[in-house]
Amino acid sequence: MSSVTNPHDHVFRQTFGQPEVAAGYFRHNLPKELLKHIDLETLERTPDTFVDPELHPSASDLLYTVDWSPARNSGASQGKEKLLLYLLLEHKSYADPLAVFQLLRYMVRIWEKHCGEHPKTTTLPPVYPMIIYHGARPWRYPVNFHSLFTVQEPALLAHLPEFSPVLQDFSQLDDQDIRGGVSARTVLLILKHVFRDDLPERLPEILAQAGEMLENKNGREIIFTLLYYLTEGTGKLDEKTLGTVLENSVHGGGIMQSFLKKYYNQGLEQGVQQGLEQGVQQGMQQGVQQGVVQGELRVLSRLLRKRFGELPEWAEQMLKEASGAMLEVWSERILTAVTLEDVFAE
Repeated sequence: MSSVTNPHDHVFRQTFGQPEVAAGYFRHNLPKELLKHIDLETLERTPDTFVDPELHPSASDLLYTVDWSPARNSGASQGKEKLLLYLLLEHKSYADPLAVFQLLRYMVRIWEKHCGEHPKTTTLPPVYPMIIYHGARPWRYPVNFHSLFTVQEPALLAHLPEFSPVLQDFSQLDDQDIRGGVSARTVLLILKHVFRDDLPERLPEILAQAGEMLENKNGREIIFTLLYYLTEGTGKLDEKTLGTVLENSVHGGGIMQSFLKKYYNQGLEQGVQQGLEQGVQQGMQQGVQQGVVQGELRVLSRLLRKRFGELPEWAEQMLKEASGAMLEVWSERILTAVTLEDVFAE
């Protein structure tokens, strides 16, 4: 993730791009007047992005459709027409004075696409635009479109487009006021504290509240994504600090071991792939074996440095001379070792 230009946008798309996470967020943050008309069980993410290609490094949009029933939960007879409500999420880690204009461009493209797919339509589906913001400073710009015009003459403004997206500035909310399902709330809390010095102190409590996420594969993947975001993506925590932080968490030991194990396995898979490529010229079996050893050595060295700092000469020498079997033993020890000596103990 360290190669990602904007890790904040990346982790937002990786987490809120999952319908169950987004549904948990919408369930707690949409107005009741809207919730009584929609069925979040029908929530579906559209594969399209409406961000300009040149804006991809600095902008991120997520679009969901959901069934809209005009008489839902009202006791009246249901209409036969299936209507759609587009839920547009725009993520910001910095205050953008032209964010409202950016959203309008997305909305126009959504409607253009709709008209292209329904050439005989005479109506447009509604779009509910939301800005999720967690920057280091409070959002200070107006969030209505008319505020962007240089002339504020009412007689002129009456003939210009106007709309106001919903702005949710999580950077200014108390933690207890951040609402959402467990997954969505965990993501939002980490996004809020990522710009703050209190992140190491707050992380154990955040993870403790997210304990139920560890009970299913998807939840564990989200936790892993967030920890990777904090270490590799943003550099806010190194693995050694993360290990210390997680020791103060109810679920810390299990999370840390899972995190390091998956981190290790990813590197090992890369090593195997390199071995397969080498095997084309060197012989398949020999190439795979060399690739596995190289992958283990590279990842183990990286993890050791991130967890214990720069390696002394004796440790470097032991790594160079180690067999594949010994590298595997040391890789397992790093999951529970307290000191560097513990990893290399006889």
